[in-house]
Amino acid sequence: MKSRMLFAIAGLLLVGCEYESPFTTEHSIVIDSAVLGLWEPKPDEGKEPKEGERMMILKYSDTEYLIHYPAGEDGIYYRGYPIKIGGISCVQLQIIGTKDGPPRKDEADLFYVVSYQLTDSGLEIKTLNTNVVDDDLKSTEELHAAFLKHKENKDLFNDPEVFRRKESAPRD
Repeated sequence: MKSRMLFAIAGLLLVGCEYESPFTTEHSIVIDSAVLGLWEPKPDEGKEPKEGERMMILKYSDTEYLIHYPAGEDGIYYRGYPIKIGGISCVQLQIIGTKDGPPRKDEADLFYVVSYQLTDSGLEIKTLNTNVVDDDLKSTEELHAAFLKHKENKDLFNDPEVFRRKESAPRD
């Protein structure tokens, strides 16, 4: 039950956007090295950032990210890889596990899709809107078709979160 609860509260980025099938099994697009590093939520003006919501994005391979969110003892590790659907760039994520190990078998095959944009404000991440691409669709083909049908919809991605790069302390 603890494991299920942990995955249910996977973080602000992934609330309500899990799919049982991947949108694609292809992942040959090179990662964007500009997003690598430690990120923290951009706080509201006059407030301090929340320490517990940092996100670490690392290069796992030329075409895959290793993402730890929230970065810390209770964080979840994700495998992420850039994908393109109908000319729209996204990142598909899959849970790898937590400090307690890999996800249970029934949780191992959950996928998430996000978009990101680097701006002057930082790294803006949006989740795929399940009101537009229904998370009840079961197959890769159905998901792909639904995405393409709605690719021009301005609400295809929603719930933006803005992160700023966390400057690391100098190393001796």
